[in-house]
Amino acid sequence: MRLPLEIPIIVRDVNIIGPDSSIEIDLILDTGAVFTAISWHILKMIGFDPATVSERLEVVTANGTIEVPRLIVDKMVIGDIEAQNIEIICHDIPDLTGISGVLGLSFLQYVRTVIDYKQGYLEIS
Repeated sequence: MRLPLEIPIIVRDVNIIGPDSSIEIDLILDTGAVFTAISWHILKMIGFDPATVSERLEVVTANGTIEVPRLIVDKMVIGDIEAQNIEIICHDIPDLTGISGVLGLSFLQYVRTVIDYKQGYLEIS
């Protein structure tokens, strides 16, 4: 799947599948993020309750170290690319209207990702 490159790099219509349902969301691509991060309200919509998740992880953000729930989503689909049992963290990304999280290495490790700034495209295959 090849997309025109916009800055910041937004990956649109990412289908997140949970225990009860699925939803399409937009995520910002962050090749430096170890985990994919999805907002609390999205995870609740697909059947998770992040407040009751026992596994927590300390992560360093621009605002300091925080503790966040860590869980597994059943599947993530971008176009015709899909990966199963993706480890994610539950974290709201501030100040990004319409963006429901960060697409990080916990998903990207399963795909080939090319960012070609000169040609102006993002390719995920």
